[in-house]
Amino acid sequence: MHKNWKFHHVSVVVRDMDRAMEFYKSLGVGPFPPLIGPGGKVTLVNKTAKGKASDYQIDLRHAEGGIGDLAFEVIQPLEGDTPVKEFLEKKGEGIQHIGFYVDDLDKEAALLAEKGFKISQSGESPAVKWAYFDTDKVGGVSIELMQKK
Repeated sequence: MHKNWKFHHVSVVVRDMDRAMEFYKSLGVGPFPPLIGPGGKVTLVNKTAKGKASDYQIDLRHAEGGIGDLAFEVIQPLEGDTPVKEFLEKKGEGIQHIGFYVDDLDKEAALLAEKGFKISQSGESPAVKWAYFDTDKVGGVSIELMQKK
């Protein structure tokens, strides 16, 4: 399972995207260009949250390169009932997930399901399909698996 995973990023959930980006830029993290689309809004399709079809929206930007080899992503949830928004409401700002690229998301998801892990959120952008796995019960951090299209 995890032998095929390639580490990609750490993701921090925030309440105020602009404030967070300025703070991280002052530490040398960044730059923070919009990931996709104007204003940083990501166009997503085939979205699910908590096992059901969903129409949530997020504001997502990421740092190109981050710190050293570490890619750093910042998310501010805007609309919809999502695990990211739930994390922010229950735990406040902080590291919400760690992201990995995989060659076959469906295969890896099936292997995780056999071990009892459930997808808490998923979707597709024009470049990648992804799924968050509810692994935060120990340590408070979820796992995101992504597959390039």
